[in-house]
Amino acid sequence: MEGKERLGILDQITAKDKVRQRIIDAASKLYVKKGFKATSIDEIAEEAGVTLPVAYQYIKNKSEIMRLIMEDMLNIFRENLVSQLKGIEDPEERLRIAISLYFRMLDQQQDKVLLMYQKSSSLDKPSKSKIMEMEVELSRIFGEIIEDGIKKGIFKDVDVDICSYNILILAHMWSLKRWHFRKRLNIDEYVEKQTKFIMDALKK
Repeated sequence: MEGKERLGILDQITAKDKVRQRIIDAASKLYVKKGFKATSIDEIAEEAGVTLPVAYQYIKNKSEIMRLIMEDMLNIFRENLVSQLKGIEDPEERLRIAISLYFRMLDQQQDKVLLMYQKSSSLDKPSKSKIMEMEVELSRIFGEIIEDGIKKGIFKDVDVDICSYNILILAHMWSLKRWHFRKRLNIDEYVEKQTKFIMDALKK
C-alpha cells in the first residue's frame, strides 16, 4: 500500500493540526476501504505519512480515531457557522444558515457519518461517552438559536431539545437513506424541503 508523502520530522513535531488531520483522513479512508477491525494503527500511520510513534501521540487505540472524527466534524461545523452568522441577529435566518451548513457538511463527509453509525457499538466506553457529549453540544448550537427565536416571539414554545435533535436526525437521514432520496432529489433540493419542514413546525 502506498501511503501519502511522509511529513518531515520537524513537521511531525510542530505541525500538530496538520498531522492530526492527516491521521483522521487516513483512518476514515482505510475504515471505508478495509473495515474497522481489519485496519491497524500501523496502516493508518503509513497512509497518513507519519511515523508510528507520532501516530500513537494522537491515538492509543482505534476507538480514539472515531472520537477524533467526531471532533473534526464538530469543529468544521463550528468554524463555518461562526463565520457565516457574524452580524446576523434574526433567529429564523440564523437557523436557516445553520441547517444548510450542517446538512451540506454531512453530505461532504458522508463516509465519516456512516462510519460513526456502523462502528459506534464497537467503541470503548470513554470514547462512546465523549462522542455522546459532543453530540449534545452540537444539538445545543441549534437549541440556542431556537430558544432565541422563542424569546423573540418568532418561534412557537416548543420542546427545544426534541426540535434540536430532530434537525440532527434529518441531516443524518440524507447520508443513511441517500440510496432512496437521490432517485429524485439532490442535496440542494433536500436541504430546501427539510428547511421548510422545520420552519413550518417552528414558526408561529
